Amino acid sequence: MKKLYAYSFLNGLQFTYTTWLAFVILRGGNPGWAEAFYHLGILVGEVPTGAVADLFGRRKSMLTGLLISAAVAGGYSLIHGTVSACLLMFISGLSTTFLSGADTALLYETAVEEGGAEYAQKAMARANALQIGALALAPALAGFMYQWNPLVPSLAKGITALVTVAVVWGIKDRKPELSEKPGIIAQTRAAVRVVRGNRLALTLILFGWVYNTANAMAFQFGQAYLPYMGMAMGGAGIVFALSQSMGTVGSSLAERLSRVAAGRALRFGPLLAALCFALMGLAGSFGAAAALVGAACLVLAGVADGVIYPIHSYRLNEAIPSEQRATILSMHSAGFSMMMTFTFPAASYLPIPAIYLTTGLVALAAAVVWMARRWSY
Repeated sequence: MKKLYAYSFLNGLQFTYTTWLAFVILRGGNPGWAEAFYHLGILVGEVPTGAVADLFGRRKSMLTGLLISAAVAGGYSLIHGTVSACLLMFISGLSTTFLSGADTALLYETAVEEGGAEYAQKAMARANALQIGALALAPALAGFMYQWNPLVPSLAKGITALVTVAVVWGIKDRKPELSEKPGIIAQTRAAVRVVRGNRLALTLILFGWVYNTANAMAFQFGQAYLPYMGMAMGGAGIVFALSQSMGTVGSSLAERLSRVAAGRALRFGPLLAALCFALMGLAGSFGAAAALVGAACLVLAGVADGVIYPIHSYRLNEAIPSEQRATILSMHSAGFSMMMTFTFPAASYLPIPAIYLTTGLVALAAAVVWMARRWSY
């Protein structure tokens, strides 16, 4: 587990997470379309690479994704306008598909093998806390890196990806060997049949699509939101760092919750996040305090996500079989990317406050429906 914890931390050092949007604008590109192509890359590659991870090994899939990610980070200097930004972000999206699903499946199965189901919930929360901690550190550094030279955050990300390759190289793949490997299409069909016949898994997947989309919209557009409210880029980096730092507090709490308490947190937590996003849309009415109100909302939403994400991830992994785990997790990620492919470019044409008000209201409606349904969380 130690190497997987190290992977979680290193993979969280996303130095371009809070700077890529500003960099694309600096190079004359439309960030809305660039983000759409990033998610289009995920949409195209997610399910096939999930099936590959199930059939040929999660570790091999992760190594492939990290190597592509390192190459993409080195290609930021080639961005000049919307077309080149879209192409690079498309490849970046493809690289993440080799990681998502494969890394979560490997983490869950390693934890179950080493300590059982109860330990797996704690391990996933701990890994998430480490990843969020890294996501807290990265923006704090990236904001000042960007002010020094806009290319430095991408170079730092590329170097980190190569270091992560060395860590993943020594991780044991826990997936049992199949006597007969079905083809990728057959594997995908089997995963679809599992989801169709598993109401809890389907419900958790649909929830993840809506919740993750709202969360991503709020945090991605935060790169433009905080400067719009009058905050310098360096200050915005500190706010993102604080938000992620408080997210580690949320994940640490999730690690200690009983199963019943964790279910309640998963049921009611999305309402808190939705209220934060809606308030960010109204923050402009607070005058000089607008940036502080928006920053406080981002921090509080970070705490909520730190609790919600690992509990949701654990419950989804628990509900699906090992044979199709990475494929189903990739289907979950692909649906989120499909939503982002449409919502992100559309939102880029709205005024910044309207993006948050719309996101908050949609998330509020979804949170109410989520709380009202009667099933086991």
